[in-house]
Amino acid sequence: MKKPPSLRNNNGSLQVRVRIDGKDAFINRLGRWDDPVAVATAHAIAAQIWSDYQQGTFDRSLMAYQPLINGKEVGVLEALRVRAETKRQAAAIHAYRVLQRYGKPIRTRSDAEGFLAWLRAEGLSDCTIAGLMTHYRQCSGGNRHLFSHKLKWQRRSVQSDVLSVEDIQVVLADLESNEPWYYPLFLLWLSTGMRNAEIRGLTWDCIRWEDGEVLVCKSLRRDGYSSGHHSWASTKTGKERVVPLTAQVREVLRQHKEQMEQLAIYDPYGLVFVAPTSYSNIYDHLVGRVWKRSLERCGLKPRRLYAQRHSFLSHALAMGNSPADLAAAAGHSTKMLLDTYAKPTGRLKMPSWQTP
Repeated sequence: MKKPPSLRNNNGSLQVRVRIDGKDAFINRLGRWDDPVAVATAHAIAAQIWSDYQQGTFDRSLMAYQPLINGKEVGVLEALRVRAETKRQAAAIHAYRVLQRYGKPIRTRSDAEGFLAWLRAEGLSDCTIAGLMTHYRQCSGGNRHLFSHKLKWQRRSVQSDVLSVEDIQVVLADLESNEPWYYPLFLLWLSTGMRNAEIRGLTWDCIRWEDGEVLVCKSLRRDGYSSGHHSWASTKTGKERVVPLTAQVREVLRQHKEQMEQLAIYDPYGLVFVAPTSYSNIYDHLVGRVWKRSLERCGLKPRRLYAQRHSFLSHALAMGNSPADLAAAAGHSTKMLLDTYAKPTGRLKMPSWQTP
């Protein structure tokens, strides 16, 4: 910044123009150019920017200088609102609503510490707060440092989600006997490690019977604003991938297809897995109840639905599959696969030093 900020008339709307690294940046929402109070406010903001720049405390994101609207800071809130409405995911929506309910500006480290204290007073755990802070950092531009805190919490052990081979066999046997409508779903899930939304959105035309594989090219995602609604989307990475199917999985899927044909609900381009009564799309809460019942019957500790993916990938790695091949089938980078899913499975093969 080589010279002080200037005021600008944008079709009657007042702006402060700041030249940063050869590019113009603007502070808006100041009012009308013909309003003397707004002009005085704009001059004060420009003077504060120039003073901070001279003292080495200039906020390059300009968030510290944005005016309050009805006493509230709107920059981060607006970014969060756009994020929530775009992603429509429960976590993003929750982050937006929490900050909206707080209703105070966060411009300094002191403001951020006050916000953190308020979150704890609301009864939120440090684990939940850390998740919220991730969204706030991503929507804060140059002020992301305000939402960086060293929070201590007991991280969930991903290893606890991995079922042993014996556990998987017991659960699948239980599902085949007691939940036959859902048995094909869980067998496929544990045999491919597909994501929840990919299982929900799997259609019959994506199963390549002759090639013995499934094309994973889309997902059916839950709407965070209305949990009963789902919408079609791409995979998490936006890329298609192919996952091999075992002979057992193909045979069970064929039987499932025949059952749907007998019920006159089979559609060659329709969903593979539907609810047993309404024949509409499945959802996590419904499938989660089936999963919980089966684990209880088998005397196993509760596990998340994501245990299907963790169990498959951990055991597939333990079998000696190439991490690169497995990462391609999982829709991950090799590094992410190894960092997240390379967990102990109890299948360690020990070397033997006996001479032939």
